[in-house]
Amino acid sequence: MGMDVHGLNPIIRKKPTSEILEQDWTKLSEDDLGKYFEAKQQHEEDNPGIYFRNNVWWWRPLWDYVWTLCGECDEDDRFALAADRVITEEQYEEGHSNSGAQIGVHQAELIALRLNHAIKMGWVDDYKKQYEADTKDAEFQYPFDVENVQAFADFCHDSGGFEIC
Repeated sequence: MGMDVHGLNPIIRKKPTSEILEQDWTKLSEDDLGKYFEAKQQHEEDNPGIYFRNNVWWWRPLWDYVWTLCGECDEDDRFALAADRVITEEQYEEGHSNSGAQIGVHQAELIALRLNHAIKMGWVDDYKKQYEADTKDAEFQYPFDVENVQAFADFCHDSGGFEIC
């Protein structure tokens, strides 16, 4: 099971290099079908805001980290105002399922900014070390790494908002 995250209005930085993407893939021959999916994968790599995918093992800690930076608010901390929240608790909870949770364009841009800042400041590395220490003896250890956080930040930046399916 995985989380498919689709950009709602992605920035297209590079147009497709193959005309095969203009065809109905359901009507292609087996040979052309392979070419179609190769071209589609290349197009998505060239335009990171189109699509982001993680299996559930990678997605859970990534989305939890997004919540830590963009949603979690200690009610006792008067400096952590609700206005600092980028995503709602409902969006966070729905983001852990394939329910079609939507994150708006401005929210996606703020998520990207916060993730990129956290990477630059070394906070993601620190979080990874603490996360690995905290889950070392757990029955299930979900992976977490900086490269996945960066890939998601790039997606968020170019997505135009997104839907988690």
